[in-house]
Amino acid sequence: MLVAAAGTAIPAATRQQEPDEVTEADLKALEKIAGLEFSDEEREAVLRSVRQARGGYESLRELSIDYTVEPPTAFLPSSGMSNGKAEVAVRPTPLNGFRRPPGDEQLAFLSVRELGHLVKTKQISSVELTRTYLDRLKRYGEKLLCVVTLTEELAMKQAERADREIASGRYRGPLHGIPYGIKDLFAVTGYPTTWGSEPHKEQQFDYDAAVVERLEEAGAILVAKLSMGALAQGDVWFNGRTKNPWNPEQGSSGSSAGSSAATAAGLVAFSIGTETLGSIVSPSHRCRVTGLRPTYGRVSRYGAMAVSWTMDKIGPICREAEDCALVFAAIAGADRRDKSSVDRPFQWRPHDNLAKMKIGYLIAPDADPNDRSPLQEQEHLKLLAELGANLYPIQFERTYPGVSVILGVEAAAAFDAFTRSDAIDKLKNSAWPRTYRSNRYIPAVEYLRAQRARTLMMRSFEKRLEGFDLVVTQDRGSYTLFITNLTGHPQVLVPNGVNERGSGRSISFVGPLYKEDVILNAARVYQNATGHHKKHPDLSGL
Repeated sequence: MLVAAAGTAIPAATRQQEPDEVTEADLKALEKIAGLEFSDEEREAVLRSVRQARGGYESLRELSIDYTVEPPTAFLPSSGMSNGKAEVAVRPTPLNGFRRPPGDEQLAFLSVRELGHLVKTKQISSVELTRTYLDRLKRYGEKLLCVVTLTEELAMKQAERADREIASGRYRGPLHGIPYGIKDLFAVTGYPTTWGSEPHKEQQFDYDAAVVERLEEAGAILVAKLSMGALAQGDVWFNGRTKNPWNPEQGSSGSSAGSSAATAAGLVAFSIGTETLGSIVSPSHRCRVTGLRPTYGRVSRYGAMAVSWTMDKIGPICREAEDCALVFAAIAGADRRDKSSVDRPFQWRPHDNLAKMKIGYLIAPDADPNDRSPLQEQEHLKLLAELGANLYPIQFERTYPGVSVILGVEAAAAFDAFTRSDAIDKLKNSAWPRTYRSNRYIPAVEYLRAQRARTLMMRSFEKRLEGFDLVVTQDRGSYTLFITNLTGHPQVLVPNGVNERGSGRSISFVGPLYKEDVILNAARVYQNATGHHKKHPDLSGL
């Protein structure tokens, strides 16, 4: 029997069906081969997705891929890795004479760089600063639905230790004594790691994620585990939808929803998020904060929930680009527990000279590259030109439709046991169950062909980027957002005022692999010229 849209059973014989159309009987046969058994309702829910996916397979089969093209799954032997960070040097912009503002409200919205200066010069203690942020988390966290767990006991111990170390002359650097929050998919000893998911609410790990370890080494203070869309999708978790502090009627976007909202609302000095396909960039845009998605592999994923092993990236969400540089310097580097992690140099020596930079401004794949009207019409391009940048149009090929199966297949594999358990029925308001189940029907050959097509994308993108220092795009990055999440290129998004409807606007800087310093410095220069990052939301109405 087939079920009509309204839920009325109709005989299969009364429905016109393509001769080769996938049916529920076909799915059931595949389940038997795989040793699985879905219910009729579950099978019906994924049938449409399975049918649609076939179009992607056809596009991949039409693509000419030479026999020598391999999927981008290079093996990195342990002997070729190290736990240290290679050639990492940070020289923050000086803050000579900077004084503590009179009120806690102004204090809470200072940059990491400014707060670090106040702590280093002993104008404020880490304990006092930590209590300030804990108070704000208690006051606004539930109203914004951005806090899962306060780590108050741990935070106060870390803050007290930071004050003792600084008093004794042991200063660890610009993050020493600075409170932060972390997306609740990172393991923290002694606290739940819920993944935003009802079935995982009580889950705990007896170790710390690598990024938590690195930040503790830098002297940062963990004050809260922040909300995320259930299993890293969207902004809805088991307590509800995380709110945008600028417009509480609106969600903060996902899946690093709580990290962006808490940073925007001044509940933490900075936060840590993750991105597989827009989950740092999108909520940073919505909440008008600065988010860095580093090159794939620059930050260890050890201790973090996996969505896609070959696409997941970890990065900072801050109030300004230079803050992202300071945090990134602390968390980047190889880790033997994550074979994808690498050591690459990071030199942060900010400067204001854009005159020697060749910046591409993104145009559509089918646009006329000789049309220079955007240089006269788009305000961010006019400003960059005034700042000395040399601007040239740049366009990239769009992605092959079938490559999108990579994320779904890897997510389904990561959550295979969960999908086959009864616990998945407790996951509410989520599209993941359908995604996990539908991707069980993607042939392994097609997955590997998609990875090989991804290799072609990587080569094509790098070739087109040759000679450019970076690319600037409006808002989230337009069509390059999907491309760069597959190719692994870094991107930083910064707030850029509001549109005619009062919604936030952004611009993004996309760079070559491992050139975080270049895109962050360009973003810093742009921010200093506009001041948009200095504005913050009014929380009095919450």
